[in-house]
Amino acid sequence: MPSEQLDIPIEAQLVPAMAKPLAAPPRPRPRPRPRKPAPQPRPVAQPAPLPVPEPSPEPDKLPPELPPPAPPAPPPVVPEPVPAAPLAPAIRPVQRDLPTDLVINYAVQLGDGDNGFVAGRASYIWHSSQGRYSMVSTVHATGLTSLFVKGQIVQVSQGRVNEGGLQPEQYWLERSGKQQDAGRFDWSHKVLALAGDRPAQPLKPQAQDLLSFPFQLALTLRVDEPDFVLWVTNGRNLRDYNFHVIGLEPVSLPDRKLDALHVQGTRVGEGTLDVWLDLAKSGLPVRISTRDEKGKTMVLRLEGITGTDGKQSGG
Repeated sequence: MPSEQLDIPIEAQLVPAMAKPLAAPPRPRPRPRPRKPAPQPRPVAQPAPLPVPEPSPEPDKLPPELPPPAPPAPPPVVPEPVPAAPLAPAIRPVQRDLPTDLVINYAVQLGDGDNGFVAGRASYIWHSSQGRYSMVSTVHATGLTSLFVKGQIVQVSQGRVNEGGLQPEQYWLERSGKQQDAGRFDWSHKVLALAGDRPAQPLKPQAQDLLSFPFQLALTLRVDEPDFVLWVTNGRNLRDYNFHVIGLEPVSLPDRKLDALHVQGTRVGEGTLDVWLDLAKSGLPVRISTRDEKGKTMVLRLEGITGTDGKQSGG
């Protein structure tokens, strides 16, 4: 735009320019020193935040209750072996009858089988009447044995006869006229009194003495009978024997052969009692064998029987 006209004139002259001295090159600027970083404040350990409990579920959204854990299974129980129950004495009823009077003769053999030899004779006298019985056994030595064994051995058994067979009341043994062993059966108090200072023994059902027990078997034994217990006294003690029916075995008599029923009684440390019964002749014993704990054996072998009719027979 055209400027407005000024009242003061403007004069201009040209003046030659003066050379300017060369300026010194600029000094390099010093590098700035790197600044040390300011120390950072050490972080302070903050406590761990507390767990925030979860909100309890609403009652209608509670999880189902878990069943209680099952108890651990008990270890398997191994049953202990049950010891066999001891055989209980039981009343064994009478199976057959004996004649009123009998005289039975036996050969007495020491040792068994071919190793034995006849050392004497034994005579058994049996009598029963009005529910009572008496039995007397007399043994005397024969042959060479009589040179060493003097006198007789006598056994006596007396008592009752009832539905259970023989019920002894007295038993005694004599050697050369002197009583050595004896027992008195007190059935009302169930006590067996022994001779001397030997302690009394409690009586068991159907207990017998050493003389009566073969004839008790003759009265009561069955062919198919299971094992049973029989208590036997020798006048010095009372011992229980476990009896077992072995079965029929051939036996030779002086006039015939027969199948006799063999029954054996055993007791640990007390030897054995064996009886062979002739079931066709009232079950009378045709052979009786006793073996003690030392192995000493005595066998009675039937030689003849005299009955109430006075006739002699071998069985």
